[in-house]
Amino acid sequence: ASFLPEGGGYAPLFYGKVVDMFYFPIIDTNRPQWMPLVGGDHFIFFSPIFNLADAAISCGIIALLLFYSKYLNDYYHAIKKS
Repeated sequence: ASFLPEGGGYAPLFYGKVVDMFYFPIIDTNRPQWMPLVGGDHFIFFSPIFNLADAAISCGIIALLLFYSKYLNDYYHAIKKS
């Protein structure tokens, strides 16, 4: 492709970096000092990191199971009647 630079396209820009992971910390703060055992600790609420490809596959499978079940149910009843 002529629009990409010589020597590998965008690879040098993202080499060694994960480009399809998303991190959404909703609350990023420190706990109050007065809390027993955990006072002053760093606290991150909702710290999971999402992989875009895995999330898309999971959502697709769930959608297939939810929306394909009506077809399978109709197919099962059609076979049962015959």
